[in-house]
Amino acid sequence: MNTDKKALVQALKDKRDAEGLSVRALSEKIGVSFSSLARILRGEGEPDNNSTIRILQWLGPDAGDRSLQMDGVALVHFRAAKNVSSKTVECLLKAANSMREGEQFDPQNSDLGLAVSLSKPEMEEMANEFRSDLSLNRGDRLDALSVRISGVEVFAASRAEFLDEACAQYLLGPALNEWSAMSVPRDVTDDTWAILRNDSHSIERQRVTYLEECWHILLGHKLTRIAKVGDAYGRTYDSSEEHDAYFLASACLLPEADVRELVKAGKSSEDIATQFGTSMELAEYRIKRLGLWRVYQKRSIDLQG
Repeated sequence: MNTDKKALVQALKDKRDAEGLSVRALSEKIGVSFSSLARILRGEGEPDNNSTIRILQWLGPDAGDRSLQMDGVALVHFRAAKNVSSKTVECLLKAANSMREGEQFDPQNSDLGLAVSLSKPEMEEMANEFRSDLSLNRGDRLDALSVRISGVEVFAASRAEFLDEACAQYLLGPALNEWSAMSVPRDVTDDTWAILRNDSHSIERQRVTYLEECWHILLGHKLTRIAKVGDAYGRTYDSSEEHDAYFLASACLLPEADVRELVKAGKSSEDIATQFGTSMELAEYRIKRLGLWRVYQKRSIDLQG
């Protein structure tokens, strides 16, 4: 473990002792898994960049007192692969800075707040209301990329003039599959936003990822903190909020009542996907999340005498 990581872990131990927290309680506060945190505290492994950012965030002023800090901190909503490369992150952060306007966040001191997880019935109802607001009827396909939210400007990466040529070529070339979309608060009020979407992906993938970003904004989800730690970037994110945004996007594209009716009528996931303009994978996700997989698979059950 390098010197900085040793100092980080010692600061973590000291603050944990001072607050009298168990490893499990500390895990819940920081957002690092219990098993990973236990190994870190035992000295059997060092925190990765994502865990480092979460620990520094929890240490707060204690980190500064020990000269432990994050560099190049930014706050965005970020849809990207888990192991996204540093070059991809750098290009996206350049884009984020270009999309901002007015007074900016102080990312070092921003309070990211607590996550709020929604129940499945709540989300199904919200998705139905969303479709109703768009005057969609039963069986209608949602043209997701035509949805516009007041105060939110949308940019396609291939036509975003603020992207410098090198970053544009990289994001739509070698990094094509590393990121899907990013949403950025344009100022500290949270009243205006910008969404950058990867328009080189399949249209089905673009529809669901764009709606995910819309729901992050509509639900007031916590921003992802991205920072440079050493020579690489790390980030925080909340898995429950990511789940909710994806669930809502899928429920808007594939409404519950229609999926239930089509599954019971014997339609395939390909049929359902074609009708609503989604991928087969998303159609199967909805079938499973609605508890219809056994019906879809036509698996009978009985009692053996």
